[in-house]
Amino acid sequence: MKYEPLGEFLDAQAGPDVVLSFDQIARVVNGGLPKSAYVHDAWWSNSPVAGRHNEVWLGRGWATSDLNRKAGTVKFVRSSLPRQIVSRERGQRRRSKIIQSSAPLAPAPVAASNHVFLSFDWMTLGEVALDGNGGLQFPTATTDAGLYRIRINLAGRSRFYVGESQSLRGRFSNYRSGSKGQQTSRRIHLLLKDALAGGARVEVDIVTNDVAVQINGVPISTDLNDRATRRMIEHAAIVATGGIDVELANR
Repeated sequence: MKYEPLGEFLDAQAGPDVVLSFDQIARVVNGGLPKSAYVHDAWWSNSPVAGRHNEVWLGRGWATSDLNRKAGTVKFVRSSLPRQIVSRERGQRRRSKIIQSSAPLAPAPVAASNHVFLSFDWMTLGEVALDGNGGLQFPTATTDAGLYRIRINLAGRSRFYVGESQSLRGRFSNYRSGSKGQQTSRRIHLLLKDALAGGARVEVDIVTNDVAVQINGVPISTDLNDRATRRMIEHAAIVATGGIDVELANR
């Protein structure tokens, strides 16, 4: 694996954390770092998706922290709970080490089991375009609460932004205006304008209903007006979207 030398380097560290510059890491790995590592926070994500490059640190019990792309540095810290997404060849050996080095824990006395099933479908709302004055024009959205996913497609690659809001129409209005007083709205506003000016196709998907949740086999009523429910779906969607061949615009 291209990034295996980085994992071996981390294995050799004695302390609880280590700060490395991007250039140091580029010298360690085979062939250096890709451009996306220098321009996208998501490249350094700790989302445990099998097959991604980050399994070289997650599988060894490390996580990234204190990323500073401007300075070109990132900190690796030892995780309190090692991730179990390593390749099958190393998986059984590494799990055995964890079992041998840790005392077994007893189940919690209350609600120890939490087998969660979550299901929802993205529905295409429409395209984002530039109007005659160069401003953003979003498809008409409901004022209801829900989830949204912005897909930026250019030259065969897709970039995604996933979010949630109490009012989808209100959120898109914020992105359209790009108020300087709202940092995230301003960032997405500029991201979309730059993408469209560069020839990208931008589409919006939403989730406003038909969300199914089961906990320990028992169906749970879902209300998207509840922010905790929206956040649960949002984070599940971010992890599900963070696979190979896509880039997350979320920070």
